[in-house]
Amino acid sequence: MEKEFTKEHSGAVKGFAIILLLIYHLFEEKETVISMGVDYRPLSMDTLLMLSDFGNICVAVFVFLSAYGIVKGLSAQQDVDMREAYRQATARFFRLMANFAALYVSVNLMWWSRFDYASLYGAGKQGILCMLTDALALSDFFGTPTLNMTWWYMKLAYLLIFLAPLLFLTVKKIGYPALLLAFFVPVAVPMEEGLTRYLFTAMLGVCAAYGGWMERLMNLKLPMALQWIIGLAGLAISVIVRYNFMVAEYYIQIADGLIAVFLVYFAGVLLYSVPVLGRVLGVIGRYSMNIYMVHTFFYMILWQKYIYQFRYAVLIVLALLMVSFVYSVVLECLKKALGFYGLLGKLTTAKGKRM
Repeated sequence: MEKEFTKEHSGAVKGFAIILLLIYHLFEEKETVISMGVDYRPLSMDTLLMLSDFGNICVAVFVFLSAYGIVKGLSAQQDVDMREAYRQATARFFRLMANFAALYVSVNLMWWSRFDYASLYGAGKQGILCMLTDALALSDFFGTPTLNMTWWYMKLAYLLIFLAPLLFLTVKKIGYPALLLAFFVPVAVPMEEGLTRYLFTAMLGVCAAYGGWMERLMNLKLPMALQWIIGLAGLAISVIVRYNFMVAEYYIQIADGLIAVFLVYFAGVLLYSVPVLGRVLGVIGRYSMNIYMVHTFFYMILWQKYIYQFRYAVLIVLALLMVSFVYSVVLECLKKALGFYGLLGKLTTAKGKRM
């Protein structure tokens, strides 16, 4: 019986990607590492910076998984047309927006006394409008102030929701040459910065879902020991290649896409196969969105000295992961207790029926 790449496997990949994100944000600046007295032994400073720089690949991994998940869902439906695909995309958009708004409210309820809203958003009606825009994760669309710079990703996430069905249609019509289209279009047509960099990665996610790439990788007729050797060697090569100046400066769109595919295999197949590790990564991945959106408040904006006080690099990462994870779990429990998901389900279903 052939193995399938399930949501559990995807969750493990998300958990791995979130850890990469935290490493990237915590140690990307040499000055921060020095000023905070981070003990990174037995690594050298150059190795730490190389690993932290590699952590930036997390965005490509999330882009790949987003496109992959949407297309997998569409592919599982019988003869879904574009109208239905975009009805579902609209519902997905409002669900994501509502979940973000809930996180925004929670952050402001917890730390309202620490924020200078008038200075950030402006006074009066202008400030209220900017705050509402930020609460709906639309600040990056309009260029208005935001409470958290990490929230820029929401713009890309929104765009991918509506772009993925179109990419899927393109792949169904012309096949894998759509990858060349995704490579050349950003060169020929000015577009949003995030799409310019990650359109190729998104198309890889669409092609992977359409062509069953992950299932093929999961069912390779290779001994697991050999797959681990290949996986670890590939991971080391990916870190080195992506840190290369020429790659980072000129070929990053291609490198990010290809490395994202490899990391989905590495984390979703190899790491997931490790009993305890795979389950832990899956649990972390379940709360990946909340961790992504809230961790900046802990490590940079409000709790920086508390996070870095653990001194050792590994402990600093674990501390940030733990506090962000606990926050996310508590938030989800509160949302369930308050009937958030039930109400959201009714609203999105009703909106879909009216379309």
